[in-house]
Amino acid sequence: MANVSQSPDSLAVAERVRELMSRHGIGKRHQTTELCRILDLSFSQGHRKLRGNSPWTLSQIKKVAEAFGEPAAQLFGAQSLDPGMVGAVAHEAVFAVAAIEMPCTAWVGAPIEPGSRPEFIAYSRQGQWRVVRHDGALYQNAHEVHKIEIYPRRPENDRPLIAVVDDDRTSADNLRDYLEHNGFAALALYGLTAFSEALQTQVFDGVVIDWLFGTQTSAEAIRAVRASENPDAPILVLTGELLTGKASESEIGEIIRAYDVACHEKPARMAIIAADLSKRLNRG
Repeated sequence: MANVSQSPDSLAVAERVRELMSRHGIGKRHQTTELCRILDLSFSQGHRKLRGNSPWTLSQIKKVAEAFGEPAAQLFGAQSLDPGMVGAVAHEAVFAVAAIEMPCTAWVGAPIEPGSRPEFIAYSRQGQWRVVRHDGALYQNAHEVHKIEIYPRRPENDRPLIAVVDDDRTSADNLRDYLEHNGFAALALYGLTAFSEALQTQVFDGVVIDWLFGTQTSAEAIRAVRASENPDAPILVLTGELLTGKASESEIGEIIRAYDVACHEKPARMAIIAADLSKRLNRG
């Protein structure tokens, strides 16, 4: 999986949100969970957002600030970064260029003075701020625009991210594809080493993992998940070797009791696995 790039604005907002939570007594290990509760995000999405890997919308910033009874302006920090921003207020707006209209966040300043020629202006129409290039046309109650942020037109991926771990590539790929078509984001990892490496940089909302990998079991990988940043992620263990005796029923039972995992027989009943994940993730 490619790394998600970090924008300076996303990083700055994320840092201020973490500082806000710390001031209100939310410890580092609980900040992602609290953010997910406030914004109704999956754990992986909240994790990316708190690290600046996911863009923040104006409504999300306001919602976090309101949850702690603090002004949203301090999470932008724009005024402290640029003296020219003093007095500007961030608004969700529409940026109109010729026939194209794009959602944006605009920092709207004071009403423009007669004879002034700012590059961009904003005006309110039917309760919606619109930003246009100043072409000399007269707009009622036009304001100067200090800054415009435009985001790509793609929905934010807040689907739960599921790791599918199996050394059988066909099995892993088939289950990944099924989950992708049923409301999840899924990543196929072909073996314990690949999964261990992924855990160093990635947070998963759930894990579906085979029990046997050659002579090894997934017991250590399950312990690693329970020690990860999202220790409560649901874990579903798959095995088709109970009847053959290759898999130890007592060892699997011990893991189920100790680490709160579920066990499913192989070949995987994909609809049942998807339903189990949805239930454990409280997705109905």
